[in-house]
Amino acid sequence: NSWNYFGNASANYGMEVAGNYLYAISNGSIVCYDLFSGSVVSTENIMGSSFLNGMGSHGNTLVVSDFSAGRLVKIDISDPFNMQSSTLVANTGTTPNGVVIDADGSRAVVVNWGGNADILGVDIATGEVTTLVDGSGLGNCDGIDIDSEGNYYVSSWNPARITKFSPDFSSSEIVVSSGLSSPADISYAIETDTLGVANSGNNQVTFHSFANTESVSEFAENSSWVELVGDKLVFNLTEGGNYQLRSYRMNGQISGFIELSLLPGETNVEMDRLPQSFTEGGIIAISKEGDIQTSTSLKYFN
Repeated sequence: NSWNYFGNASANYGMEVAGNYLYAISNGSIVCYDLFSGSVVSTENIMGSSFLNGMGSHGNTLVVSDFSAGRLVKIDISDPFNMQSSTLVANTGTTPNGVVIDADGSRAVVVNWGGNADILGVDIATGEVTTLVDGSGLGNCDGIDIDSEGNYYVSSWNPARITKFSPDFSSSEIVVSSGLSSPADISYAIETDTLGVANSGNNQVTFHSFANTESVSEFAENSSWVELVGDKLVFNLTEGGNYQLRSYRMNGQISGFIELSLLPGETNVEMDRLPQSFTEGGIIAISKEGDIQTSTSLKYFN
């Protein structure tokens, strides 16, 4: 199924969800939408842009590739109502496409268009560019994302496949080689270990599961730091921090978001103290801010 949730919203290429907002490329601008109402919050026009294409996010930062200009743009989204953009890299020397930001927020990893395309690393603070893979053997790389173990998934048009790279890019393997048509942007759902692929050749989205369990509910059994006990979440944390909770309806649409600041040790959170969407039933995804390895998903039925 699909849903026309954002009405006539324009999103030509890359997009990212951060907090309660969706950030989408619309021609030469970045448009911020409220996830719950679907309304436009703000628009940031990227001066001098040629062809904005890929986007990655972490915390309060977006990194967007300008495909034709070979440029990378950094956008501060700490205030979604007043985004601020600046040039991170004036010229990569390549044709940059998909972007993902590492779990610690220090580096953007960029895949590139063209034959035997390189994969680049870019320091978020300084803009320093390093070559992570000098000739990937892949042609026209389009999308990239990362899983909870730090592995990278890259889509390519030639050949049409998804390639998985180890965290240090020292090894790779083909993980999807059929059912794709000019695979473009990809997104890895850590909560369910599922890769979504937007196929530009046939306008279809395909989903590829890498989960080791049979259902989302089983994730809770393997999580020692949070459990759903009756109508409360019981956290047993070795270290405190900010934890992000998202609720999803069973059709996959996000319905709620809240951030909790939790101390080490045991903390009980009553479900009825959370926003109403969390008690309506569906999937609750929980992750520690800035740490993609600390994440889990639970099914909840009222």
